[in-house]
Amino acid sequence: MRAIRRAALAGVCLTLISISMVLGASNVNASDDTINVIPSFDPPKAAYCPGENFTIQLTVVNMLLSEDYVYDDLAYKQKVTNVSVHFSWMTPNEYVWKNVTNESSWLEPDGLGSETYDLNMSVPADAAYATHSYYFKIEYLTHTPWGDIPKIWGIGDTYRDFVVEAESDAGVEGGVVNLTPYVAFVAIVLSIGAVGAVMYHRHGRGGPGQPVHSLGAAVAGQQDPFPVIRPLPGEHFPVERGFVYLVKEKRPRVSFDMFNEAVRHDAKGMLVAREHPNRLRHSHDFEAEKLLWLTRRAGVDHIDPTELSLLNLKITKFVESMNKAVVLIEGVEYMITQNDFESVLRFVNHMHDFVLTHDCAVILVIDARVLSTRELALLERATKIVEPFDEQESSSENGPIKTVS
Repeated sequence: MRAIRRAALAGVCLTLISISMVLGASNVNASDDTINVIPSFDPPKAAYCPGENFTIQLTVVNMLLSEDYVYDDLAYKQKVTNVSVHFSWMTPNEYVWKNVTNESSWLEPDGLGSETYDLNMSVPADAAYATHSYYFKIEYLTHTPWGDIPKIWGIGDTYRDFVVEAESDAGVEGGVVNLTPYVAFVAIVLSIGAVGAVMYHRHGRGGPGQPVHSLGAAVAGQQDPFPVIRPLPGEHFPVERGFVYLVKEKRPRVSFDMFNEAVRHDAKGMLVAREHPNRLRHSHDFEAEKLLWLTRRAGVDHIDPTELSLLNLKITKFVESMNKAVVLIEGVEYMITQNDFESVLRFVNHMHDFVLTHDCAVILVIDARVLSTRELALLERATKIVEPFDEQESSSENGPIKTVS
């Protein structure tokens, strides 16, 4: 009888051990939501050509929530070991991957720890002209009292927005010249000419006693990607979705007018400001659904300026929860002093990619005097530039503006 009991007990133990082994194996291979991965492409483009090189930048944020029980110095921290990507032009088990174990660090929990990892890629020379799908695989370790548990993120999340196109279309279809591109080009040129004539007359270039409004100097070797907007004092213009606006002004005035204009057209506003919210409400009229104060002091709706990944996460969650949204960031200079210019530039470039896929716009306020010519040019490449005329006139009266080299 005792032998039967021992055999039954041994069978139960073996069953429990088998179940725990199965669960443990599934934990290693299953996607997990304790990290947030923010991908971006460099250079950011709507389409890429066969043979073109590009870099995928993967920013990983530890979203694991910490608890009161602290078992060691690595409690609730996570460490990325491998990053990889699979594109539809690859074979089923083919990846471009990179072992980052030696260069990665243990990320702090609660969304405070983040790191960015690069994957250098090249579009195959024979890639089909189409929209290709891709997905990521992030392998990482979660530290627990029982050791480091390996996990995987991303296999179940497929993106379908990587466009491969020819570098230039010949404009010939079936041996017959397709005139549509040329007609469209002529129409665009005529439209630009008409708009230029209207602006020429509107700002008084054709009449006596009116200020001459220059088109702005382009950076040597390149052209502005968008026309420079030069509003007159009190002038309003529509804020278009899908753009990051760079407003050059010493004090935020036109930027708040733009923010309020978007809110008046049913956009929900989020404001990130260096100025304390109480002072901001005394000096400006605005309606914001969400207001964050850039400060290193802990508190509700406070955001540490060094935590750019957390700020990006909060902006993402706000925009995705609204039908239409506008985000005003006042304090870019402060963000640069608390981080470095390259980190803030990466943040702005990510915002450029982000607004293209969401029904929103982002307005950045910057005092151009604190940046060098190179830094300002890099920021301008991914933004729509707004230069208020009163700022232009006051700077010209005070002489040339010196930049920090």
